Amino acid sequence: MVKWLERVPLPAGTCDQGTPMRAEALADLIGDLLVERGFAGARVAAVLPEVATEWHLVQWPGAEWPEDPRRLLIQRGREGGFRLPIQAADIREIRLDPQRGDGTPTSLVLAVRQALLQGWIETFALAGLALDGLEAGQVCLLRAIDPVLSDAPDSQVVAVLELKKDSGRLVLIQKGIPVYEQLLGGSLAGLGSLADDLRRCLDFWRQQERGVTSIRLLLHGSQAALTEEVVDPLRQLLPAWEVGVADPFALGWLEAAPEPPISEEGAQPAGVELLRLLGLALVEAYR
Repeated sequence: MVKWLERVPLPAGTCDQGTPMRAEALADLIGDLLVERGFAGARVAAVLPEVATEWHLVQWPGAEWPEDPRRLLIQRGREGGFRLPIQAADIREIRLDPQRGDGTPTSLVLAVRQALLQGWIETFALAGLALDGLEAGQVCLLRAIDPVLSDAPDSQVVAVLELKKDSGRLVLIQKGIPVYEQLLGGSLAGLGSLADDLRRCLDFWRQQERGVTSIRLLLHGSQAALTEEVVDPLRQLLPAWEVGVADPFALGWLEAAPEPPISEEGAQPAGVELLRLLGLALVEAYR
């Protein structure tokens, strides 16, 4: 059950794309906030935004997973396809079930700069809090929508679209594996253009994977709450797709407190904005 849910804007210049820029100012904000809300000395687990973490689907040579993925990625040249230098990154390898693919050892590899992790460790230490861990937003998202992925047939693509005010982030998942990602820029006010962009992305993937028979579009993010303005028109523009909204509260994935805490108007996020936090909470729930 959610006991406290509140959005708190960060002061300008304190954080840049998930990287703490002013550790002392952030520490003061976080520490004071938790004291005011009655959580002094809490242990903290946090989720990083997608922009802070790079992820790739990696197929390994041979019949086994490598003992040292970092070394093999570096040997492949140009950091194995990663933009950030692997030697200066903390990486996490998630081995995928060979039966879900073609049998080739395949991993989902996530990388984040070691300096970014150290920055958050120092920030929470200054705030007098114990940081239990930082999770990648991508992994939290996959974990949160597992009920949908578990029910999806192998021939179905689950298209997860995060709708923000002026952008969108699309991730295509098939057989439980993220296979394609695309940032959709521009204003989402032009829903016809957005629908065209979605069709182009799905058409591209269908050329790579010809066994696709159905598409399920799962919407989340700040604009996904606008059913009449956004969701309903998308359902009309994409009649062959199954279009749904991923609201953990409405779907029964997350239980809200009987009486929401009193907060400033607009400070409490909508359920459709909580997928990553749900994925983070699921880790804590099974510890």
